[in-house]
Amino acid sequence: MKRRPGRVRELLRPASIRGRLTWLVAVSALLPLIAGAALAAGSLRDYLAREARDYTVRTIAAVPRLADGDPDAQLYYAAEKLRDDPRLAVSTGIRPAPPRWEPDSRPPEHEPSHGDALLSLWPWTDPGSRSPSLDYVQSGTEGRYLNVANRLQVEQRRLNHMGRLLAGAVLLVTAALAGATWFVAGRVLRPVEAIRTQFAELTAHHLERRVPVPCTRDEVARLAATMNKTLDQLQAAVDLQRRFVGDASHELRSPLAALRAELEIALAHPGDAEWTAVAEAALGDTRRLQSITSDLLLLARLDATGTDGLPGAQPVDLAALVREEVRRRPEGRRALEVRIEAGAPVIVQGRHTLIARLLGNLLDNADRHAARTVTVRLGLGLCPGPGPGCDAAKRVAVLHVEDDGPGIHPDDRQRVFERFTRLDDARTRATGGTGLGLAIAHHIATVHRGTLQITDSPRGARFTTTLPVADPCPAEGPTD
Repeated sequence: MKRRPGRVRELLRPASIRGRLTWLVAVSALLPLIAGAALAAGSLRDYLAREARDYTVRTIAAVPRLADGDPDAQLYYAAEKLRDDPRLAVSTGIRPAPPRWEPDSRPPEHEPSHGDALLSLWPWTDPGSRSPSLDYVQSGTEGRYLNVANRLQVEQRRLNHMGRLLAGAVLLVTAALAGATWFVAGRVLRPVEAIRTQFAELTAHHLERRVPVPCTRDEVARLAATMNKTLDQLQAAVDLQRRFVGDASHELRSPLAALRAELEIALAHPGDAEWTAVAEAALGDTRRLQSITSDLLLLARLDATGTDGLPGAQPVDLAALVREEVRRRPEGRRALEVRIEAGAPVIVQGRHTLIARLLGNLLDNADRHAARTVTVRLGLGLCPGPGPGCDAAKRVAVLHVEDDGPGIHPDDRQRVFERFTRLDDARTRATGGTGLGLAIAHHIATVHRGTLQITDSPRGARFTTTLPVADPCPAEGPTD
């Protein structure tokens, strides 16, 4: 099997998680293995040193004793016998005898307690370089002596062999652990690399691609699933933005085209043009452009506002705001009924102008589609369900805006809150709005941690808004 190019570089590259993990496991295994091998070799060295001493003592003690008991004869007899053992260094000689000297046999006066002074742990030590040690002396008459020492070459050879075995075992175990870690890390990180490769190919024009989700049900699988969910949301946001840009371009193009056409016709025939009518038509198109632009800017500001906190929020009496907004509206052909069912002031936390804009948009929509009557009802209730800032036991203000018009089909109840959406009965510029009013109202309710939805009604359409009731002692904020 061919080795992939760059494997060694990947192993040595600090930025590689696989390489860093392999190095970490290798070093973490190597250090205790070296320590364990050193302890084992040191214990073996001490054991071999003791064994060498015991062997020398046993060998000397095994020499037969002569029957006549002559010390000198026994000395030379022991020397001849011990010289046949290649592990021992035997020497005889004569030296001045101290006063009151008597023939005897004695071990060395200073035997090392450990083998560190006798044997080397370096596994490539030459056994022939070992100096005889652990000397045992036997003396005879007139200063004659016999010196017996263990050459320690056999012990050093055994220690060298064991040292090489331990060094090889340490390297082999470390390499095996590093290889296993490299293999396992590669298998574990393979889905991550596939996710990275697929994610790198994503562009604004190919957001339909998704990263592969492994079947491991582990953190990597959950990461891939989360990324795909985020990509779904991103694609939905981009599609919405594209539709919004397209719709905004269309909405702005129509009044601009009409304004340009009116002015070009008037300038082409200045003598026949009714300049008052031209100015009125141009003013109407300009007002429409101003309205669309203002709504777009408001939506942009609302998009930048999350539900965690609304800048400039303050306590707002929703009952007083409803009465004020209804009183400010001009009298039209539709009757406007207001019912405040809450017995006390209904205080909500928010921005007065935004809540007034929400109510105004709902009233404009109801007035546009009502046959004869628009009804506004305000009361208190419990939070309808889980959501941002919604507790099942928390009270909310419930605002209903209802008309007696043709109503909205259940299939269109969610679509009407999309931007630039007009149903079939409100498509024309004369009777329909910009298609942003309900989208703005829905967005205002959302940033106030409330809801806006279309609920069932015996007649017409009923828009129900819920806003959390403020705490008894709300935090003060800047006025709006």
